[in-house]
Amino acid sequence: MPIGFSVAGTIDDITLIVQLVGDDVESLGLGISMPLRCISSEGDELSFEHDADSWAALRERNSRARHLRFTCCDAGVILKTSSLGTRYFAHQARGGCDTAPETQEHLRAKTIICKALKDAGWIATPEHRMTDADGVCIADVLGKRVADASKGIAFEVQWSPQLEEVTKARTDRYTEHGLRSLWLMKRPMPLNSKDVPVARLVSTDQGFDVYIPSESLVRGAAYMSSRDISDLEASWRRCGTLAEFARAVVEGRFRFGIASEFDIRVTVGGVANWCYACGTETQPATWIVLDLGHLNPDFPNIFVEIHELGQVEGGLAERILESINVRLPNVGGYRLGQRKPKESTATYLANVCRCGAFLSRSYLPHPSDKDRVLLEFDLTTTAHDVKPFYKVIDRWCFIDPANPPSKPMLGLHGFGVPNITLTRLLGCSFSADGPLGKVRHVGYADVDAD
Repeated sequence: MPIGFSVAGTIDDITLIVQLVGDDVESLGLGISMPLRCISSEGDELSFEHDADSWAALRERNSRARHLRFTCCDAGVILKTSSLGTRYFAHQARGGCDTAPETQEHLRAKTIICKALKDAGWIATPEHRMTDADGVCIADVLGKRVADASKGIAFEVQWSPQLEEVTKARTDRYTEHGLRSLWLMKRPMPLNSKDVPVARLVSTDQGFDVYIPSESLVRGAAYMSSRDISDLEASWRRCGTLAEFARAVVEGRFRFGIASEFDIRVTVGGVANWCYACGTETQPATWIVLDLGHLNPDFPNIFVEIHELGQVEGGLAERILESINVRLPNVGGYRLGQRKPKESTATYLANVCRCGAFLSRSYLPHPSDKDRVLLEFDLTTTAHDVKPFYKVIDRWCFIDPANPPSKPMLGLHGFGVPNITLTRLLGCSFSADGPLGKVRHVGYADVDAD
C-alpha cells in the first residue's frame, strides 16, 4: 500500500505539528520571539483568530489587566503587528527565556498554516511544548482534528542549510512522539525520501508557494548541476500556495508512491495509409500513450510504439491489446496481430488489414503533428501490472484534480520522447485530402517537439 498523508478512515487519530525553524536571527540583531499563542485564565489566546478591532480591544484589556502570559516564562506580554501585517505576541522583556527567536517570514508562515488548518476544520495550537528524554521539544503549531488525537504529522520549515543527518535525527524525535514529519525547505535535501518527506517553500509577495520534485529531478538529481536542481520551472512542480498545500495534506492529498489500484487512460494514435495489397484506405495504429490517471499526477505518461506492445508481458498488455482489437477495425480498418517477416525468425505485433496483409514496422512513422487520435478508453489496473511498462521510482505526489500538472512523456524503456500534444491531434477526412501514398514515412524533421 502506498504510504502518504492520507487521513481517510483515521482522521480523528491524526495530529498535525508544524515546526518552523528560522535563520539565526540573533546574528542579524533581531533577537526577538514572535509567538502566535499566549495564555490567560480563560485559556489559549491565538493571534491569528483576531481581526483589527478585536486585536485592538485585546491590547487595551491587557494593558490594563496584564492578564496574558507565556508558557515559556514569566515575561510580560505585549501585542504587536509585523511589517508584513501579521499579528503576534512578544516578550515585554527577554530576560532568561530560552524561546528561540524567529523572523517575520516564519511568523507569517505559521499564521498561514494555522488559518489553513482552522479552515479545514482542525484545531490549531501554536508553540506547543512537549517533553522527552532530550528535554523540551516545541512545535510551533500543533494541529489536531480532535482534541484527544494521539498521532500526527510534523511540518517543519527550514530556511538555513541543515545537514541531512540533523534532519533525520529531528524527524526521528518526532516519530518517538507518534508524529509523522514533512519538511518545507528553502534548500531541499534529500529530494525524495519516504522516511523524510521534503517539499520546497518559496517566498512570494502574497506568502509562500510549495513545490515538489518533478520526474526529471527524481530520476536525474545525481547527474544535475546545482543550478539545474534549483531551476523551479525545469525541475519542480508547483503545488499551490502554502495554505492550499497545508489543507491538501490534512485532506490526504499528499501521498508517497504510485497508487495500489487506479484507472488509466489509453490513447491510441495512427496515420492515414493505403493497404498495399487491396488498396483500401486505412488508418493503422502506430503508438499508444498510457496516462496513469489523477491518482498518480506526478508520474509521467508512457509512450509505447505498437510493435513494442507485443513485447510487453503481463495482464495489462494483454488487456490493452484486446481492447484495441475490439475497437480498431471499425475505426482504422486494421487489427493488431503477431506476424513474422519472411526474412526473420522473430515475430512482432503489426497492423493486419482485413485482407490479411500486414504493415511492416519498418514503415511505421515517427509521431508527428499529422497523427490523429484513433481510440481512447479507460482500464482499471494496479501498480504491479504497470511495472512491465514503466520502472517506477516512487516519490511524493500531490493530488489536485482541479489543477492537474502537465506531464512529461517517457518511452517504454525510460527515455524521453517528443511531446505529443494529444489535444492538437485533429481528425480529418483522408478522402478529401487525397491519398498520402501507400505509406507515410516521416523523418525527425517532422516530429512535433512542441
